Amino acid sequence: MKTFFYVIILAFVIFILLALRPIDTSKSNCIKVSGVVENTFEGGIKDLVFELKDDTISYYINRGLENGFILSQTKKEFIGKNVTLYYAKNWTPLAPFGTTSKHAVQVAINDTVIYSEWK
Repeated sequence: MKTFFYVIILAFVIFILLALRPIDTSKSNCIKVSGVVENTFEGGIKDLVFELKDDTISYYINRGLENGFILSQTKKEFIGKNVTLYYAKNWTPLAPFGTTSKHAVQVAINDTVIYSEWK
């Protein structure tokens, strides 16, 4: 019985460590996506979310609305424009089969970079 208890505790600790590990946002760990911006809106806690035409995944700039983006302005300036973005590949036990939203690491509208976490 003690062994079973220790195995459960160990599994729980491993689960927590995997769930809370930071996302690797280096360029080598990112995937490039291009499309036309269909909508922008606020999601999460002040995240700026992009929806692309014919794409089931949403892409968000973490805390984008706290860091210089204004939602009404992004709607006017970005909807209908071509966007190229990079999002971080990551896996978490909280969503083992993937998610419908991805963390955008770099966003370019019509080839002009408007946001980047890369230095």
